[in-house]
Amino acid sequence: MNTEQLRHFIIAAKHLNFSEAARELYITQPALSHQISALEKELGTKLFHRSTRRVALTKSGTLFLEDAKRMLDMEEAARERIQFADSSSEISLSIAYLLAPCKSFLPAVIHQFRQLFPQVNISLVRMDAHNISDAMPREQYDLYFSLTRDFDQQNRYAYKTIFSDIFCLICREDHPCVRTAKIDFDKIASEPFFMLNPAMGPFMAKQTLQICRANHFQPQLIQYMDSMEEIQFAVESGLGITILPSKNKAFYPSSLAYIPLGGIDARLSIGAAWMPSADNPAIAWFLDLLEKMLEEHPEWISCLP
Repeated sequence: MNTEQLRHFIIAAKHLNFSEAARELYITQPALSHQISALEKELGTKLFHRSTRRVALTKSGTLFLEDAKRMLDMEEAARERIQFADSSSEISLSIAYLLAPCKSFLPAVIHQFRQLFPQVNISLVRMDAHNISDAMPREQYDLYFSLTRDFDQQNRYAYKTIFSDIFCLICREDHPCVRTAKIDFDKIASEPFFMLNPAMGPFMAKQTLQICRANHFQPQLIQYMDSMEEIQFAVESGLGITILPSKNKAFYPSSLAYIPLGGIDARLSIGAAWMPSADNPAIAWFLDLLEKMLEEHPEWISCLP
C-alpha cells in the first residue's frame, strides 16, 4: 500500500466513476483500475461494487475511505514536520486556556502534539474568561480555549465548539439533598452559597444567577470567591453549596456530589478560537490533531448524565 494508491482510491470514491476519476488524476482508466485492484488484493477485500451501469463503495470501502484520508493527512503532516525540522526557522504556538473545562483533554493533545511537532515551541497561559476576551482583540495568542459565547463577540476570529457542559448543584456527598429525588430549593436557600466573583468571570456569574432564577432559587447568603478551586474547597469543607459546570469534577477530583440541573440556561459551550488570517502553520497542525484525538477519545468531553 502506498500513498499513490490511497490517493487514487479517494478520488475514485469521490466520483464513483472510474473514467472521471482517471481524468482528474491524468492517467488512463486501465491504470486506475490496476491501482485499485492492487490495493484490494493487498487489503484482502473489495472496495467497490463495479458493473457496466454503476460504481458504488462496498461496506469495506466506506470504512476504509476515512482511514485512507487520515493516512494521507498523516503523510502530509510528516513531510511538513521534516521540512520545518531541516529549516533554521523556529515556530512557536501560544495557547490561552480556561483550566477547569480544558483539563480533561488539552494536556493529552498538547503532549501528543509535542511528539509529532518537536520543532514547535509551545507556551501556555492560564486565564479566566474575562481576560481571554480582553486578549483576543489584541491578538496576543495563537489559540484560545474558552466559552464560545465570548467568541461570538470576536468578529475577526473563527472558532469551533468542542463540547457543551451542564451546570450542577454541588454539595458534599453527605448533604441531605443528595438523598432526595428532587432538590428542595426553598430548604437550601438559607445555606451559604458560593459564587465566582463577577470581576473574574462575568458570564459565569450571570449564568449562575439565571439558573437560580429559573429554578425559583433565591440564595440568602451569597459569598463571592475569585476561583473555582476556592469555591469547591469551601464546599468540600462543608461551608456551603454552589452551582458550577460538571467539568469541574475532572479539574477538582473529590467526594463532592454533582446534581445535574435542567433548563436551557443550565448549559454552556467550550470551544477553540483562532485568527484565520494568521500565517502560523502550527495552528492548523494543532487543530487537526485536536479533532482527530477528540474523535478517538469521546470520553474526554462527555458530561455527567
